[in-house]
Amino acid sequence: MTPKEKAESLVALMYDVDFWDDEDQHTMQHHHAKKCALIAVDEIISLVGRYTNNYWEEVKREIDKL
Repeated sequence: MTPKEKAESLVALMYDVDFWDDEDQHTMQHHHAKKCALIAVDEIISLVGRYTNNYWEEVKREIDKL
């Protein structure tokens, strides 16, 4: 999967999350989905190492472009 495809996939996964407050169901807004995807990628980078895997850095750049 290319970094662009992975970025689109991660944002789509996050965008599909519904959440609830006291009584109402809400859907994820696009900018929040991007932020969640970036957090996930940062966690992956912290586990695999920033200098050993440029793929995830490219995924982050692609998320920013969405």
